[in-house]
Amino acid sequence: MTGKYLFLFLIIFSINPSFEAQKKKEVELTPYQERLIQLKDFRKNCRMALRPFRYDGSLTTHFTYKEFDYSKEVEIATIQNENYRLSFNSMGISHEPISIKIYDKPKKFINRVLLYETTDVASNEFTTETKEMIEKLKKAKSEELAKKVDISESERLYQQKIIDNIRLKKLFINYIIPYSERGYKIDEEGNESRVLTKGSIILAVGYNNL
Repeated sequence: MTGKYLFLFLIIFSINPSFEAQKKKEVELTPYQERLIQLKDFRKNCRMALRPFRYDGSLTTHFTYKEFDYSKEVEIATIQNENYRLSFNSMGISHEPISIKIYDKPKKFINRVLLYETTDVASNEFTTETKEMIEKLKKAKSEELAKKVDISESERLYQQKIIDNIRLKKLFINYIIPYSERGYKIDEEGNESRVLTKGSIILAVGYNNL
């Protein structure tokens, strides 16, 4: 009896060749779903690049290219009194490369210090650490102190001591997105619509746990 039912199933399957095609069609992913899967893999790689530092969090920043330059600023906390490693993954950028600038303060402060800068960020992975950033901050603050002429020597020594022990509690990462020419597409009915070009960059953060 079992063999009879198996034979009938094989006959039905053989006369319905679209069965397998329909099955494949059902599992086809949309471009959006494919991108989500890609970003998941990129996040994993970004986190692995932190080793042997202890993972502390990650952030994915999405952006759209416009007809003018602009920046997106994100803030991260570095509350542990340890050296932090920042891992960037820009495999989600396949259009014009962006630039990255890291500061000690947000945009509204005109006297903020540029701690790190890099350009041509696209389809690559890299890391940087706060140890070098702190040294830049100390240098900038010491130079600022040296320009002061209306303070006593004891006050100067006191402020220098504060500078020598300074640490970063927050970092402000600025992603500078360059302008891009506006693109259009025309559908079958001749209607014109704008094409939005997007990108994504992932940042994972970890600290030295020793």
